[in-house]
Amino acid sequence: MPKKLYFAYGSNLDADQMRLRCPSSTPGFRACLDYHRLDFTHYSMRWQGGAADVVADSETQVWGFVYALAESDLMLLDVFESGYNRQLFEVRDDLGRLHTVTSYSVREKRNFTPSEIYLNRMLRWGAHWGLPSDYLERIRRFR
Repeated sequence: MPKKLYFAYGSNLDADQMRLRCPSSTPGFRACLDYHRLDFTHYSMRWQGGAADVVADSETQVWGFVYALAESDLMLLDVFESGYNRQLFEVRDDLGRLHTVTSYSVREKRNFTPSEIYLNRMLRWGAHWGLPSDYLERIRRFR
């Protein structure tokens, strides 16, 4: 069965976490979701603070990393993404090619401050995947 593309932009940037959550996940490529901004609109008991979300915004973009997943892995991921809806987005890779991906968006959006641990994980793995330095700086400003 063919794998589906999944766009990670929060704690799932962490490849170790993805391997635990989705055993057949395969790292793919960095990508950009245009016309959206990163925000922290979901409270996570696990992280004791805001968890990442993508919110429509015509003036900015969200960078992340694409993994290839089996449908069974997406079903496992649904359990971890409670409070989120699975949906399709279109992202572009470094060559400008468009890819339809699955990702998640928060159902009931509110504003929360992310924990240092959560932000540090995003920053560490964002740097690992080569996300743009100006984008990583935007993440740092959520402190």
